[in-house]
Amino acid sequence: MLKTLAAAALILGTVAAPAAFAQSAPATVYCVNNRIMVERATMSQMQSGRGHSEICIIGPSFDFQPDGVTWVRQNLRSDVGGSCRCR
Repeated sequence: MLKTLAAAALILGTVAAPAAFAQSAPATVYCVNNRIMVERATMSQMQSGRGHSEICIIGPSFDFQPDGVTWVRQNLRSDVGGSCRCR
């Protein structure tokens, strides 16, 4: 019985993990209306509902959102919410 429960937990864990991973998009560094943002959204999602906002990608994507915040501080010498510009 214990082996059966352990096997079921192992199978459930391997099936659930990819589904959870697939649902979370990477965090990307954006410039939105001249403000730095690190968001887990695609460009289409960022543009949706923002009308004619100026949006561009100004940095790489990260699996862990706080890594994006650290990148902004180290490479843009600013903080999230700081000033940026789309070129």
